[in-house]
Amino acid sequence: MKTFTTLCVCVLMLAGVALAGAIDGKWVSERKMSRNGNEMTIIQTFDLKSDGGKLTGSVAMKMGDREPRSSEIKDGKIDGNKFSFTVTTTTQNGEMKTTYEGTVDGDTLKGTAAREGGEGRPFEAKKQ
Repeated sequence: MKTFTTLCVCVLMLAGVALAGAIDGKWVSERKMSRNGNEMTIIQTFDLKSDGGKLTGSVAMKMGDREPRSSEIKDGKIDGNKFSFTVTTTTQNGEMKTTYEGTVDGDTLKGTAAREGGEGRPFEAKKQ
């Protein structure tokens, strides 16, 4: 019985590592936004890498015709299929911190992105 229990624990631990590894790679999110009567497309590219329970990488955002801006992931965590991390972006109005939380579901990341002091908005990204 002791051997069976040990084997079950090992299998569950390996399954958690496999799920964490499923987040590795490039993910792209695309959405439309209207500002001052002009519609633009916002493309976010998530470049993610897991190492045990730690999540690292970067998030690049391209708004309309502007050059993309990239920010390094901070405080990244992955636990099974759940992830969270923050990015800090420098804007004309100073630094802006955004927290991302969500889940990995096959080839889709689903979750919320919340700016510091603001409400979260849903996001979805597809694996490339």
